[in-house]
Amino acid sequence: MVGAPPSGEATRERILDAAEELFAHHGFDATPTARVAAQARVPKGLLFYHFARKIDLLTVLFAERMPAAVPHRAADVVVPGDVAASLLTLFDRLAASQKRSSLVRTILWREADTHPEVARCLHTFHDELVEFATDVIELADPAGTDPAARHAAALAWTGTMTLALNTARLGGTEPDLPRVAALLAAGLRSSDPSSPPS
Repeated sequence: MVGAPPSGEATRERILDAAEELFAHHGFDATPTARVAAQARVPKGLLFYHFARKIDLLTVLFAERMPAAVPHRAADVVVPGDVAASLLTLFDRLAASQKRSSLVRTILWREADTHPEVARCLHTFHDELVEFATDVIELADPAGTDPAARHAAALAWTGTMTLALNTARLGGTEPDLPRVAALLAAGLRSSDPSSPPS
């Protein structure tokens, strides 16, 4: 039907689209709800019908549009017997999945210091990624290192991946991922009490 009003779901998505773009470019606190409503082409009252509080716009963006930290099964990224190659494959898969949500990631990093809801989302994302990287390392070298060494390497790789993703988004010198992965793999081998001395 020509000229029919959009469905409630379509209106809600338009509001979220507008909030995502405005929060990413101007910040949550600097973006009034009236501006979100204007960009979404809806009355302000309709915005509050879908989102009772402004903070609900932010929490729903992360709940619905933040990609999973681990969009694959660990076995899908593992190169058996090669920890470094497995870590690099993990980064490639993560980077591909994160490209689809660059605005949400911008909001995540911008607002984590000022809004506890966002900080919780960032911590959850980080913890899931560390756990996933730990699983990848264990699957790549099941007879290798002890759990504490795997966890430490996973923490280091998660920090390196995060730096690389943010550097790609913001510009600057990206870390040498192959070298870092090789160093972590070598460090894991040297921490394995069953491995021969080098």
